[in-house]
Amino acid sequence: MKRVAAILVACGLVLGAYSGAHAADIKAKGVWAIDFSWLDSGDYTSMADDGKSDDDFSASQRLRTQIDIIASDSLRGVVFFEIGNTVWGRGANDHGGALGADEANIEVRRSYIDWIVPNTDLKVRMGIQGLVMPGAVAGTSPVFQDDVAALTLSQRITDMYSVTAFWARPADVSNGSEKGNAFDEIDVFGLVVPVTLDGFKISPYGMYSSLGKDANFVGSTNGGAPLLAGMRSMSEVANGSAAKPFDGRSNTYDAWWAGTSFEMNYLAPFSLKLDAVYGSKTADDADSAERAGWFVAALAEYKLDMVTPGVLAWYGSGEDNDLGNGSERMPSLSPTAWGVTSFGFPGSVYRQDLYFGRNGAGSWALGLQLDDITYMEKLSHVARVVYMKGTSDGDVIKNNADVRSAFEPGRGEVFLTEEDSAIEVNFDTTYKIYDNLSVVLETGWIKLNMDKDVWADKDYSDAKKFVFNFVYDF
Repeated sequence: MKRVAAILVACGLVLGAYSGAHAADIKAKGVWAIDFSWLDSGDYTSMADDGKSDDDFSASQRLRTQIDIIASDSLRGVVFFEIGNTVWGRGANDHGGALGADEANIEVRRSYIDWIVPNTDLKVRMGIQGLVMPGAVAGTSPVFQDDVAALTLSQRITDMYSVTAFWARPADVSNGSEKGNAFDEIDVFGLVVPVTLDGFKISPYGMYSSLGKDANFVGSTNGGAPLLAGMRSMSEVANGSAAKPFDGRSNTYDAWWAGTSFEMNYLAPFSLKLDAVYGSKTADDADSAERAGWFVAALAEYKLDMVTPGVLAWYGSGEDNDLGNGSERMPSLSPTAWGVTSFGFPGSVYRQDLYFGRNGAGSWALGLQLDDITYMEKLSHVARVVYMKGTSDGDVIKNNADVRSAFEPGRGEVFLTEEDSAIEVNFDTTYKIYDNLSVVLETGWIKLNMDKDVWADKDYSDAKKFVFNFVYDF
């Protein structure tokens, strides 16, 4: 805590000096989250078979704070800190939860300035920022949503039309060093043109990325997952490319996406949300490294006084049985928060999710949900049942031992073939203790049905969770 106190004091002195010299307004907001979690068979395996006992319970906390330094309506700076995730009782690798708690555990997630070009309506954001492509079904993007160094330009054309363009740099291996080379960066360029009409909103977008041949874009990590892991083909994963640079690459890769999100509430209380996107990663020097596919998702809801019933569905193209022609699942940059469920996908208010992946690529699903169930003041519930099945040919796993070893459950995100299926059940409850303090109880169950011919006659256990989250918004 001594380091934390010293850093906060230094920040206070800097901000105090700045505010005295320029009379800027300082505003802070953020979220404290503390959870008490019981998780069983999170990797779908049981330790009982090895004569061991499960360690199911853990407690953790996280603080996220955004500080706005506001000079005027046309200029402000933003810094976004995170402390945690801190698992109680664990040491440095879990951000100082062990006895003494004196670890360097402050992260700067975002640091940028917002300003408006004088005498125009052109808004500029430059720095490390949260960048989000359009997404309607989950309110987040199935392609790209993450913190990244970027330059963003936004211009409102009329009340109905606006344009946003950006350049982002997710990786630069040499960081501008003279000892680097011209092919060790990843650059992303994007254009979004949202259109808002009476009862409708449509947001078409396009995105292009240049992936330098020496950028080693799966060697770094982001949130515990390989950086840009959604770009890799199955053959790249199987041959060990997840852990080393692409030594055999002679060319820079190109990738692009074209898609749209759509929202309709013109027929309220009925509403419809839709996401559709196609993406492609080329690899001229190795067909097996190519990846291209499409993805579509929809959510239809009907709002009633005490509940909002809805139907959720998605479909993503899957792999064929030939590793040599690349992958047929849609590539993605970093969709960190496509939270269509609160267990198998990143929809938990804090943690204990991400078991099927960061989007639904390579699978199809049909689900029923009852959202915003309210029959008592300050109390609400969400109930959800989703059936999922893979869209990839089972032979790509069955006939390739290296691929099976890399993708089998327990190794990371669950990969479903056409022979496999899963059922997920969520029941989540939120109670507002105060206006700014809520307790969220998340319960989840996932049943895997993995074909034994495909997965070498292995058995998998049901995953279960029971989590109390205390969330303080300020």
